[in-house]
Amino acid sequence: MIHNNAMITIEGQQWGAEEEPQTIRLTTEGQLYKKNDSWHVAYDESEATGLDGTHTIIRVDLDGTVTLLRSGSHEMEMVFVQGSRHITTMQTPYGNLAIGIYTSKAQSSLGADGGSIHLGYSIDFNEQETATQKLDLDIRLKG
Repeated sequence: MIHNNAMITIEGQQWGAEEEPQTIRLTTEGQLYKKNDSWHVAYDESEATGLDGTHTIIRVDLDGTVTLLRSGSHEMEMVFVQGSRHITTMQTPYGNLAIGIYTSKAQSSLGADGGSIHLGYSIDFNEQETATQKLDLDIRLKG
């Protein structure tokens, strides 16, 4: 079992075509670990994100691909490769949503002592409503 060994600060911004950016910022305990040459950042979502009951793992591969995996109340897999588009399905209590993700930025610097992940992407739901999102994570080891 991996214990909570890291403090993770998450700052997310989201905005639509004619909206001011909405910012969510939170700090939570989680895990940073290396598995199969990839760095993993894992944490439990809270009511603040609207995803209470969801466990999130962000995997950073050697080639720079960032994968966000959610399990629990909101199941989803999102793949971020700078300059590319990825289609995924999100399972919600209200049914499945087709989600298209175009990644404009996928940068990370993770190591044994922590680091950061920076994502910029636009997301569309069922090929209609589009939102632009920015996600920045700062991971620091505790102790």
